[in-house]
Amino acid sequence: MGINIFPIRLWVDHCYIIQDKGVIMIDCGSPKKTKAFKKAIERIHIKPDEIQLIVITHGHMDHIRSANDIKGLT
Repeated sequence: MGINIFPIRLWVDHCYIIQDKGVIMIDCGSPKKTKAFKKAIERIHIKPDEIQLIVITHGHMDHIRSANDIKGLT
C-alpha cells in the first residue's frame, strides 16, 4: 500500500488525512464540524480510532476550532 492523502473540506478550509502505515490528520477545521468530519472519514473507510496523531499547522480558527471534539473521537 502506498501513501494516501485525503483532503476533507470543513467549512472554508481543508483538513488532510494521510494514510500509510498509520493514519495522521493535519488541521481540524472550524467549530462544530465534527459531524462533517465523521461523515467524511466514513466515506474513505477510516475509523476515528485509526487516527494516531493530529498536527495543527497554526492557530487560526479555521484550523483549530474542532480539534478538541475530533480529539475526543480519535
